[in-house]
Amino acid sequence: MKINRLIKGLILIVCIGLVYSKANSQSKKPNVIVFIADDFGFGSTNVYGASKELIKTPNINKLADQGVRFTNAYTTGSVCTPTRYAFMTGEYSWRSKLKKGVVNMNDPALIDVNKKTLPKYMKSLGYQTAMVGKWHLGFKEKQFENLLGTIYPAPTDYGFDYSFALPNNLDDGHKVYIENNKIYGLRSDKICAYGKSFYGKQYTGYDAPQRVTENVTDDLTNKALEWLGTVKKDEPFFLYYAAAAVHHPIVPSPKMRGKSNAGAYGDFIQDIDRSLGDLIQFLEEKGIRENTIIVFASDNGGDIPNKKDIMPENFAVNKGLKINGDYKGDKHTIWDGGFRIPFIVNHPNVLKGNEISNVTVSTVDIYGFLADYIGNNKGLEKKDAPDSYSFKKAVLKPTKFYERPPLVHRDASGRKAIRFGDWKYIESANGGPMDIREQMLFNLSTDAGEATNVIDTQEKITNKAKGYLEKVINTPSKGIWKK
Repeated sequence: MKINRLIKGLILIVCIGLVYSKANSQSKKPNVIVFIADDFGFGSTNVYGASKELIKTPNINKLADQGVRFTNAYTTGSVCTPTRYAFMTGEYSWRSKLKKGVVNMNDPALIDVNKKTLPKYMKSLGYQTAMVGKWHLGFKEKQFENLLGTIYPAPTDYGFDYSFALPNNLDDGHKVYIENNKIYGLRSDKICAYGKSFYGKQYTGYDAPQRVTENVTDDLTNKALEWLGTVKKDEPFFLYYAAAAVHHPIVPSPKMRGKSNAGAYGDFIQDIDRSLGDLIQFLEEKGIRENTIIVFASDNGGDIPNKKDIMPENFAVNKGLKINGDYKGDKHTIWDGGFRIPFIVNHPNVLKGNEISNVTVSTVDIYGFLADYIGNNKGLEKKDAPDSYSFKKAVLKPTKFYERPPLVHRDASGRKAIRFGDWKYIESANGGPMDIREQMLFNLSTDAGEATNVIDTQEKITNKAKGYLEKVINTPSKGIWKK
């Protein structure tokens, strides 16, 4: 009898422990991975229209099948730096000193170290934070000649506990990685300039391990996995993974070379998918996949060289790959091909799977979404993330109505456009071809290809658009739009 009571008591204790463990697991804040590919066009995955006969993206497909896929997602810039700045700060880049173009190789840090960046906010919620991959937001306080010595500011001065950064892009002149606030593997202060990059600029020649372009995808993936293996089990983590692919030069890893039917560019796309798959596999092996949010996006549209050039991108296009879908333009431009991107949010067992949302969202809104979804906006002041709007409603109920306030874009030259409802207004430009310098207005519900400028027949809409743009420019606050 006493034995039976003892057994029943043990069973009760085990059951209570299991219930407590499950409840504790569910109450724990979710881990977060934001995976941003580089120059990854809207039509570059199977779930966004790419034929499986050309490329295969099974991990991205599965992410969408088990999450929410957005069909009207955009970046704030059609080049790299503006989107990365907006993601980190929740603010349009043209509010900073960068009015056009991107941060160059020896430019100082673009982000004010006093800003409450997204990683700083995540740390305030108890997160362990890291960034691995393309930084492209500058280093140090002033223009510099080299990155020798201790670097300030570096990514770790913006809220990251750890960083392993590609300074600018896949083949920038630094040719090294930056780990935390120093050159990775630096042996001495000697500099011996040698060789030239894809862009024709001479490498700096630091006395440190030089990046091998074909190995960068694996280098970054392995560093991300290495950091994930060090995180404390009782604390949630936030990982900003900024892939180097598919920015040129097009150099797929040895593992993926020849694996697609769209040439080297297709292979490089599949490298992105493989890298994502490696991160997901780690989460599954550690038993934390179900408690991890993954956001997959790109920093701008795909970059398509002139047709006269013999480039891997052109080969893929000639094979039938619509890198930017059916949209006009590409990277650098003011057209939607430069801004429209794949955008997927996945949180197993919380968000419904295989959902499609056609509401307008942007990469600048990732900050606002995470702050709302995880932190209930606790700790955010009005000045923080001023241009970032939470799309939590659209994620939880993708088929329900959600309308984002007008969204502003800017191209490589600094020209702005504003999107609201079915309309896109583009301001006049000082340079460029004469036929597209004038202000333009497109009804995207009937003209998704931006072929017909209707500004002469839509005076009322044009004036509304100008008013919206002026309002956003002059009042950098979420409070300007009525909810």
